[in-house]
Amino acid sequence: MLNLPYEEEYRAQLKHLGYKEKDILREAFQRQEWNVGSARVLSLLQEANILTASEYILSLDSIELMQQIMNDFLEAEYSLLAHIVRYAYQENVQSQSLTNVLKESFRTLLNDLNDNPNVIPHNYLQAIGTRLRTHEQKLVINEHLQLLLGSERDPLDLDAAIGRQHQWREEMQTTLNGTVFERLLIELIRDKVNLLETLKELLKRSCPLSLKHALYLLSQAARATTDEPDERLLKSFIKDLFRTVVETGLMSQLQLVMLFAREICSANTAVLGTYPAWYKQTVGEMTYSVKRDQFIGTMELLTALIPAERNLELLGVHATIAISAPAKCNDYVLNYKQLCRAHIAQLKAPECTIVLED
Repeated sequence: MLNLPYEEEYRAQLKHLGYKEKDILREAFQRQEWNVGSARVLSLLQEANILTASEYILSLDSIELMQQIMNDFLEAEYSLLAHIVRYAYQENVQSQSLTNVLKESFRTLLNDLNDNPNVIPHNYLQAIGTRLRTHEQKLVINEHLQLLLGSERDPLDLDAAIGRQHQWREEMQTTLNGTVFERLLIELIRDKVNLLETLKELLKRSCPLSLKHALYLLSQAARATTDEPDERLLKSFIKDLFRTVVETGLMSQLQLVMLFAREICSANTAVLGTYPAWYKQTVGEMTYSVKRDQFIGTMELLTALIPAERNLELLGVHATIAISAPAKCNDYVLNYKQLCRAHIAQLKAPECTIVLED
């Protein structure tokens, strides 16, 4: 936060101004060009009930200037940012204008943080948290989740995700470790119920989904899970998703449950167990909880998923874990395991080199 010269003296003088003097000062400030230090002055004016952040933003005509000023709020002046949040998200025209300004500011900053995870000096979500009521905090968190998870920056490619999940995980951890962006993202997973509900809603509406961020947030949520209620919450999320696979027969749902389960298993084995343990319980023993046609449909989906797999360790699990089958369904299991082993051999095989003779 930028401190102004003689700030305490200035603050003391503001307290003794009359109504007319306050009006003159407010109008004079609004006529001035925005520059370094303006945000700090506005903070003092707001503190003295002379001019608030929302009043100032709404008085502007330039969208570019609004965003420049919002960037200053996001970087340091958290009392001003909190004031904007408090007066946004309400049922009136002015509040809607503030909501739009906020949303665009958050969107732009999240894009910038993706490119440079330390583009701002501090985690503003944590800083404004103490200045907001609970429902206001939730509104801001939800806005960030919607913008982050619904980003079209990383289009949904489930086949690519299946093959590159391990690589993505390492890239995200390496890039974000110890950064402001990491600390900001951790704020988004404190309420795990809210995180999972947002994910479910996006999936239900078939909205664009940034898988990299979804997987990273799930991983962080699993890492932060230390009690039984949170464990049950994540277990139920995965269990319900697998039930959807069985009931709908959709490949996209199978890909998602595999991705999410693998991410959680990798982050915290206390939640679902190791991946082999989860796979055995979920796939290996599914015959005890599904109908015969559902078993066949799920095995066909698993078989169709094999070409997208690139992780030899996971393929090894699929090739070796026993799968109990209903009567006359063993061929589906045998075919699946045989194709898993064939794919492992193919991935292990050195690339063929063609030598052209003169």
